[in-house]
Amino acid sequence: MTYSRRKIVAAAAGLVGSLAGCSSGGNGGEGTATSTATATEEPTATATATPSGPPEDAPTFTVTNENKTFIPMVAEVDPGTVVEWTTESLSSHSVTSMYPSASESGRRAWNPEVASEWEMNEDMGGEPVTHYFPEPGVYEYKCNYDFGHIGGCAAVVVGDQDYDQEMLPCEPQ
Repeated sequence: MTYSRRKIVAAAAGLVGSLAGCSSGGNGGEGTATSTATATEEPTATATATPSGPPEDAPTFTVTNENKTFIPMVAEVDPGTVVEWTTESLSSHSVTSMYPSASESGRRAWNPEVASEWEMNEDMGGEPVTHYFPEPGVYEYKCNYDFGHIGGCAAVVVGDQDYDQEMLPCEPQ
C-alpha cells in the first residue's frame, strides 16, 4: 500500500482531532473539542541528491595482483572510472590507501605533494574489490601483507597527472 504525503497529513489531523475530543478541558469532563484541519500545499520539487556510487555505465579498469605485485603498478584511467582489483593467489592481499597528510594509521603517501586523499582498506579474498574514482588525482595504495619486505605498492592515476612507476618505493617481484 502506498501512502502519499497528503494522506498521512490528513490521517494525522484526524488523529489529533480525535485525541482532543477525548481530553477534558479541566471542567469535569465536559470540555469542548476543537479540531482545525488545514490544507497542505503540494510538496515542492527538491534537487535529487548526487549518487555516491558510480553510474551504471561507468568504465571499469582491472588491476591484478600477480606474484605479489599489482599489474599494472601505475593504472592510468579517466575520471569516472571504477577500478577493480583481483587476485588468483591463495595468499592474503589487500588494497590499502595511502594519505598525503599525516594520519593516525601511519599510512602516509610516498609522494604527498601529488597524492590525493582517499579511503580504502579492503582484503582481496575470492571476490574482487572495487573503488569509484570520479575526480582527477593520484591515489597511492599498498598491500598490507606484501609491502615492506617485497613489492606490493601501486597507484591509480586519474586524469592527466604527472606520475610514473619510478615514484613508487617498490619494484615488481
